[in-house]
Amino acid sequence: MKQPLLNLNNISVTFKTRRQDFKAVEDLSLTLKEGEILGLVGESGAGKSITGAAILGLIPSSGNLSSGEISFKGQRIDKDPKIVRGSKISMIFQDPLVSLNPLRRIGDQLIETIQTHSPCSRTEAYDRAIKSLEEVGIDQNRFNAYPHTFSGGMRQRVVIALALAPQPAIIVADEPTTSLDVSNQAQILSLLKKLCKEKRTSVILITHDMGVISQTTDRVAVLYSGKLVEIGITQAVLKNPRHAYTQSLVRSTPRIERGSPKQPIHQIPDSKSKLCPDSKVLIAEDLTREFDLSPTWFYHKFNVHKQRRVLAVDSVSFSINKGETYGLVGDSGSGKSTIAKMAVGLLRPSSGQITVNGENLNSSTISHRQSQRIRRRIQMVFQSPYASLNPRWKIGSILAEPIRVFGLSSTKEEEQNRVFELLDQVGLSKSDVEKYPHEFSGGQRQRISIARALASKPEIIICDEPTSALDVSVQAQVLTLLKELQREFSLTYLFITHDLAVVSTMANKIGVLNQGRLIEEQSSELLFSKPQHEHTKMLLDSAPKLDIA
Repeated sequence: MKQPLLNLNNISVTFKTRRQDFKAVEDLSLTLKEGEILGLVGESGAGKSITGAAILGLIPSSGNLSSGEISFKGQRIDKDPKIVRGSKISMIFQDPLVSLNPLRRIGDQLIETIQTHSPCSRTEAYDRAIKSLEEVGIDQNRFNAYPHTFSGGMRQRVVIALALAPQPAIIVADEPTTSLDVSNQAQILSLLKKLCKEKRTSVILITHDMGVISQTTDRVAVLYSGKLVEIGITQAVLKNPRHAYTQSLVRSTPRIERGSPKQPIHQIPDSKSKLCPDSKVLIAEDLTREFDLSPTWFYHKFNVHKQRRVLAVDSVSFSINKGETYGLVGDSGSGKSTIAKMAVGLLRPSSGQITVNGENLNSSTISHRQSQRIRRRIQMVFQSPYASLNPRWKIGSILAEPIRVFGLSSTKEEEQNRVFELLDQVGLSKSDVEKYPHEFSGGQRQRISIARALASKPEIIICDEPTSALDVSVQAQVLTLLKELQREFSLTYLFITHDLAVVSTMANKIGVLNQGRLIEEQSSELLFSKPQHEHTKMLLDSAPKLDIA
């Protein structure tokens, strides 16, 4: 019998805490064959990422591989993982901002990675770097760009190019497509499968997306609380899951809904809302935003670089009725988040305007008091709950801040009661006011972000990828919470996402963006059943599907 490429034999990873030792991974045994894609699936805390870190010897300093062995081609590597790290086994991390040096151009980072692991000249390294970028769909003209000039999805593609550049035998991919839109996600997954087929590269794919697991992996291992609960051929496990935890993961996975039309909340029978059916609460008219990416005056003068401007949003117009959820979907870099930032006043449009209940948010004649009144009515839930919460503040202070800023309470007691009320509305406890953000799970932090958005009693909430980093079961809970809050408070949502299954369950109307332009706008049921534009059809075809029929 052929020896496996990688073998994990009863490994355990233990972390020392003040109270007692905690086992993040317990007696885990896995094998990986040459050219195979093995999926590791489970919720946050299941031990997926720690297993990947253990293979490369990247366990945080407070933890250690307390038992078991890890072997690569029969050679034990757990004692000295540096012999294979990067050259034979590389890793794609979830957060591209952590993986990329913000002070160095991406081309230099690629060349350094290649020369570190391969004895070659700078010219050879340059050629391989260009090829790596082209493999992940980035134009070579961006070779000398800095990480901050890329969108989130494009930064992740750069990170994947870094992992591919040394031509490793194994790639440990930790949530590599979480921040990617469906077309880029399909491209990256197709690339990983191509590598496995042509170069016999093996991949350990760590993800919480069951659709990605279904369409990409050969085998799947399900982890729960650090233990392996189920493993087998992917389609066999997904179609006939034996463990209760695997069954719950499959049930929680969102699927594209092509059913009956969704009515705005004020049109739903028995709703408490008494809003006018056709009243438009937010209107975007010929919204345009241009960014100047030209070098500084000094650099421009002495390097003879021409002025470079990018049109991120190009004459986009749409409107949202009260109580309605309007979905914006599109590729990474299509202008979705730029529109969100203009909608809440974080960016000014280059031209065009956004009106909230008839008032222009960016009018030059608007007073500070009027601006504050408008801004109170429109709030935002960001993609990363951890980045949007002050890590030095307790939750009580985070929720109380907008209440004080907008003068929504007259006494300290009234403010405190409002904070308790907000926590209750998002399913958290009063005792949580004394905790810090790092003491909560990802799903709980997103609930806190939603509570903070509700603190100012808004009419409109902009949701910018609010569930993209969450596990499927936590994602389902957050989406249910958003629907319940919309029903209770007659909220209007601008819901921005690259997950078509999520937007199909949430939105009444959907707009499709491509290269800054709104190319299609239809009701949710018509967009998914009868898409008109070729780009929309491509997005629907690229969306990962959980095939368990």
